[in-house]
Amino acid sequence: MARIEIENLRFTYPSREIPTLHGITTRVPHGAFVLLTGPTGCGKSTLLRALNGLIPHASAGTLTGTVHLNGKDITRQRLATTCQQASLLFQNPDDQLFCTLVEDEIAFGLENLGFLPKEIQERITIALEQVGLSGFESRQISSLSGGEKQRVALAAVCAMQPQVLLLDEPTSHLDPKGTREILNIVNSLNKEMAITVVWATHRTKEVAPLCNHVWLMEDGRICLDLPKADAFQDATPYQRLGVQVPVDAPSNAPISPLKPASKVERPEVLLNIQNLHFRYPNTDKDAVCDISCEVPRGEGLAIMGANGSGKTTLIHLIAGLLRPSAGEVRLDGKLCNRMKLHQLAGKVGILFQDPDLLLQAETVRDEVAFGPKNLKFLKKTLEERVDRTLTRFDLQNLGSEAPYALSRGQRQRTAVAATFSLYPDLFLLDEPTTGQDAQHLHRLMDELCAEIQQENKTLIFATHDTDLTLRYANRILLLRDGAVIYDGEPATAFADQDLLQQASL
Repeated sequence: MARIEIENLRFTYPSREIPTLHGITTRVPHGAFVLLTGPTGCGKSTLLRALNGLIPHASAGTLTGTVHLNGKDITRQRLATTCQQASLLFQNPDDQLFCTLVEDEIAFGLENLGFLPKEIQERITIALEQVGLSGFESRQISSLSGGEKQRVALAAVCAMQPQVLLLDEPTSHLDPKGTREILNIVNSLNKEMAITVVWATHRTKEVAPLCNHVWLMEDGRICLDLPKADAFQDATPYQRLGVQVPVDAPSNAPISPLKPASKVERPEVLLNIQNLHFRYPNTDKDAVCDISCEVPRGEGLAIMGANGSGKTTLIHLIAGLLRPSAGEVRLDGKLCNRMKLHQLAGKVGILFQDPDLLLQAETVRDEVAFGPKNLKFLKKTLEERVDRTLTRFDLQNLGSEAPYALSRGQRQRTAVAATFSLYPDLFLLDEPTTGQDAQHLHRLMDELCAEIQQENKTLIFATHDTDLTLRYANRILLLRDGAVIYDGEPATAFADQDLLQQASL
């Protein structure tokens, strides 16, 4: 069991003048389960890193104040010691996965602690069973979906049996079934083994039933620090910050009228997919299997299904990042298979599950300007477009910041803005909810939908979020094992329990 005591904690990153954490003082008793929430960029991830010693031992910046774990100041003890006591599951699993095989990843920490081979093997088996990946020991991590990678990362953490479990948006890549499994695992660790849990998330409704305490952060401060019985009595603080209200309280958030759908007869087809197949090297099964569909201009299409069902693969095939094993993808009648990536750059824009894969400039402004600059826009047109795009995605005050100094949600908005600045005909989003609070997520989607309506463009997004689909899509593809099991209106699909069961939704 572990007790955490935080006293006047402040931290400032090297590239910033304003502290990311402002004088935080609070306590976490033995065996508590804390729900940590707040808008994107409020300091949640930074606070978690300070609780397990990554700050200040593995991160540059200025730290004042103290964090005590079981009475010991973690700023004065070895990082290796603290990490054994307080394990952190990162928002992006790729940040903490570095072995080739699943079994090796889970064994790595245990081997470094000197566990005997027999006990290591027992812990690997138990951890994989806990996260629903039994039999994955010999799987290549590079072949796993984003959600499967996240479960492997959690399994590696669980195998260490820490006293404190710190989780940074751990279900952001998971389908509903996988999310329930992780919730049950963490709840069990907390209740049965008295492991102290601090869970940072925007999806408060999922975690609220399990927690016994709530922290709400704003601008680097904890503005609400209450037991669960008191924390949800008033929805106003959550609504003011654009955070999901974790109880069935009245909400002041407007319902977006934007739902891209073409109402004209026989709308122009933008995307045509025919008998599409794709199989990854060294595998014996198609990741995408015989998919055919037409997507007209002006449509909002959601792609849903379980982790590993083929959503990301289909998105990458449409974007031209993967070449089909069979079948074809046509954009505006042109065969994408034969087009080079630079020819698709101004026509198709994509946001990956991991926005960091798109970021390469020194500042946010340079990132947004990169595409139009390479397409040789006139200077005045370029500047106007960049200014307008930064404002549309609430990045106008972050233009001079380095992208990698931002929060995950802010980096994601930067990646979307960089894509948006090219004004492509087709927007492709892979899990756009990751790292986003409700307010910024809706603003992001509203801006994309407004562009689609005004310019007769098309939006395709892969997601596990049924609310997002109902709000922003007029059509849905449900995938199972790489094949389409439903193509039609979202409301009809969500009313069919057997269909939802098949799609793990």
